[in-house]
Amino acid sequence: MQVPDANIRSSSYYIAETQAQCPACGRWTRVLALALPAPHEILIEDEWQPADVGAFLFYLTELPEEVRHLLQTFSFFRLSGVEDASDPCWANHCEHCDAPVSDDELHCEPGGFMPGHADEAQTISLIEVRQAFRAVAAGYAVDPEFFVHIAKP
Repeated sequence: MQVPDANIRSSSYYIAETQAQCPACGRWTRVLALALPAPHEILIEDEWQPADVGAFLFYLTELPEEVRHLLQTFSFFRLSGVEDASDPCWANHCEHCDAPVSDDELHCEPGGFMPGHADEAQTISLIEVRQAFRAVAAGYAVDPEFFVHIAKP
């Protein structure tokens, strides 16, 4: 599992899936996110710190080969920004029109992976992957509301 610049690590992780409305075509599309259970660790000032909370990750720039291979089965979640030489980042794309779906819309605004109430949280499905995880993530939504309610054994 080679991610030498990793700033987050865990003994397992989740692939979270829900639906969001495409900002370009207006149709509903599946979207993915990666989530970590408690406990996991984050790198702060060159020191690994324990985090005893669940978290959603976004603005992912580096993932281990095993995780990338698993995510390839979801054609709408892929590395983006490679074509124009900007910083590549794993991003959701509309299944209908292929437009990117912003991580800000999914993680920083109500809906998506930031449910406003328990019923919305129930629309998020989680697949637990019992495999060590390391990544580089610029976005980190700590202890999202209702996360404990959507986690499935």
